[in-house]
Amino acid sequence: MKLSRKAKRYDDTVLPGDFAGFESFRHGDPQSEGELSGALRRTGQSVELGHITFEHPTLKKQSFAKLKTRAEVLTRQLTYLDERLEIVDHDRRGMYIQLRSLPPYKDDSQIQFNEICIGRDKVVVKRIAFYRRDEVKQQVALTLTEDLLERLKADLRQVLTLV
Repeated sequence: MKLSRKAKRYDDTVLPGDFAGFESFRHGDPQSEGELSGALRRTGQSVELGHITFEHPTLKKQSFAKLKTRAEVLTRQLTYLDERLEIVDHDRRGMYIQLRSLPPYKDDSQIQFNEICIGRDKVVVKRIAFYRRDEVKQQVALTLTEDLLERLKADLRQVLTLV
């Protein structure tokens, strides 16, 4: 997925998360129905998600309008992630749109938000924390129930296969 210059600079400042003990998973066929991958850890009643990616190769040339429609569909569908999503960055030539939680979760020590990057044939979902004291951005786990994880997987599949 080709990122805008602004997004590249931003991504370079986000530290990778500490996902020790997380299991990698991969489902599907990347050449036909698409491939879902990521890292997760099951903890009792919930699931901690390091990240989740859905890739679905496109046969036709995509338009930016179609990509924007997909992003708008995700902002309406993913209300169960607790924070409302909005488009915060895009690159028409690179066919890239970035969504984030607005407003993000805030407390005295940190700001956390969900981030979704949508490209021509790929969607990536992750959670980022900005620690105020250290002024550091780091990827953190997104906590969901098992049902919400399945719903997220279905929504990602659906949005990339929109015709």
